[in-house]
Amino acid sequence: MEKQVTLLSSQLFQKHRQVEVVLGRSVLAWKPVEKSRKPCSGTCDSVHSYSVEVCEIVAVRKTEDDDQDAAQTGKHQKKTKQLYRYAFTVSYVRRTQQHQWRCSEVTFHCDNQALCEEWVQVTNEQLSLLTNRPKSLLVYINPFGGKRRGKRIYEQKVAPIFRLAGIATTVIVTERANHAEDHLKTEANLDKYDGVVCVGGDGMFSEVLHGLVARTQNDHGVDQNQPDAELVPCSLRIGIIPAEMY
Repeated sequence: MEKQVTLLSSQLFQKHRQVEVVLGRSVLAWKPVEKSRKPCSGTCDSVHSYSVEVCEIVAVRKTEDDDQDAAQTGKHQKKTKQLYRYAFTVSYVRRTQQHQWRCSEVTFHCDNQALCEEWVQVTNEQLSLLTNRPKSLLVYINPFGGKRRGKRIYEQKVAPIFRLAGIATTVIVTERANHAEDHLKTEANLDKYDGVVCVGGDGMFSEVLHGLVARTQNDHGVDQNQPDAELVPCSLRIGIIPAEMY
């Protein structure tokens, strides 16, 4: 197994405790710093460690300290917050039960601004090396499907994550049946995008799939209606937001 390269390693502060944080090329990990203590007999409490794959980090950014939270802490915790004044927050994917993913966050506090900025910069540099991460997406929303909640689901649940990840989007709210398919076949400038996202049900996905297949064959001079035609694979990925399930 290839040895993990350590890019950064610091003792920071997280949730009123000191933690050792290590950033590698593929993993961000942290665990509480063990204080020296006498050997124990029997069962001892183990130190829990946490890790996140770099490819599942959504974003990292500098954050301001919460003055209101600081006002509610004890004297010792206030002193600690004064020492660790600078903070950055890592937003990442947390896998839960039944194959569901959730967006979670962890905030680390640093004792100086330069260290905080270094963590943000180096982590962002690692994110920029993820060549398969989309930077621009074309989004189609069916406003009539999913009990007419497709637009609201996108605006409240999906768009904030795209903004957090720095993904540019072009959003088209469909006005009729086959609107998305027709737009993909004729008008859409697909060279601008890294993928297409559909918000709706099976019908919206079918429109996007057929539109992309037809457009790809047309751009490559392939007649898809010929029985012996060799179809050209689509280069764009499709993302599905199942609005009818909410």
